[in-house]
Amino acid sequence: MVKIIKRSIKITGIMAIVLVLIITPVPVLGDVQPITEMEDKLTGITEEEKEVLEDLFTITQEINEIKHQETQINEEINNLQVQIKDLADGIEEKQRDYDLQLDILEQVLVNYQRGGPASYLEILLGADNLTTFLKSINIIKDISRNVGELLDGLEEGKKVLIKEKNNLDVKALLLKDKKAELQVNLHKNQLLQEEKEVYLASLQEQRDFYQEQLGNLETMWTDCTNLFTDIVEEITRVIGVGNFTTEDLNLSLGFTKIQGSIGEDTFNRNVKENSELPETIFHFDQNQVVIEVPEKHLVLTGDFVIEGDSAIQYEVQEGTFYDMPLEKNSIEELFQNGPLLIDFKTMAGAMVNINFTLNKVETQDGILAFEIKPEW
Repeated sequence: MVKIIKRSIKITGIMAIVLVLIITPVPVLGDVQPITEMEDKLTGITEEEKEVLEDLFTITQEINEIKHQETQINEEINNLQVQIKDLADGIEEKQRDYDLQLDILEQVLVNYQRGGPASYLEILLGADNLTTFLKSINIIKDISRNVGELLDGLEEGKKVLIKEKNNLDVKALLLKDKKAELQVNLHKNQLLQEEKEVYLASLQEQRDFYQEQLGNLETMWTDCTNLFTDIVEEITRVIGVGNFTTEDLNLSLGFTKIQGSIGEDTFNRNVKENSELPETIFHFDQNQVVIEVPEKHLVLTGDFVIEGDSAIQYEVQEGTFYDMPLEKNSIEELFQNGPLLIDFKTMAGAMVNINFTLNKVETQDGILAFEIKPEW
């Protein structure tokens, strides 16, 4: 009985500690605090300082773009080198087969020269009956056919070798071009690095300040890209679990088509209520969709395009981070895990229980309008 009481007290104590750990918030000082401090510093700079920082951030993005291209080119060079090696090995093997067939043919022809056509005639004339005569003809046919097959094999082998060698020449030229392209990019990268250093040197006593701010901006950008990839996945998930009602989609059924529309406020409310990530706001304008993540000072401008039979994909035309323009490569970083897709079949769920094809999608002031064609 005493043991049971002691065990109960022990379990109760452990549960109490667990509850305290769960209820008491633990500050993530190594992560949240530095980012917050960086944001405070960045939002506190003057317009003049912001212009300088914007120029430096643009150069940094261009350098990153060049580095990204260098990585891609190096991968292509490595792939080409592997292909060239495989082709060279294949050519060597085919050359051995070709040489072997050539040797065999040479031996056959030598034997033929030794016997000569007269030997075939002697074989036929030496037949003492019809059966022997016919067998002799078949033997001669076999010899002729084998020589023909050897000749055909040699001709085919020669064609294959020529083709493979041409492929090898093409790959070698591509490799040469890629190496030249890499050298150009390396030179561009060097020039950009020098431009950045000259720019920083021109700032004189403010150099350290701008270097710190630029470092903060780059760290915050990395944090933003990591978060946005999660946001893209979360929005896809929210839309895919069927949170929209018939009223939300404003469906209007016709004989040949179904029309519908989603209000901007309805769309944003659904995303906000069903997501635990920072608020992401969609603005539906005339033929334009703006995505804003206020907490990260990220704004993207683009439009939806039809993807496949029933989905739309968000394509970005431009973007800003803390009001600083984003380069193409930086925008691509935001979608490194995949594009933002909205599938109307998953959105409609059980509301539309027939197969359909998305015919049209467009944005108007505050509305995402769409038209689908049922497959009756």
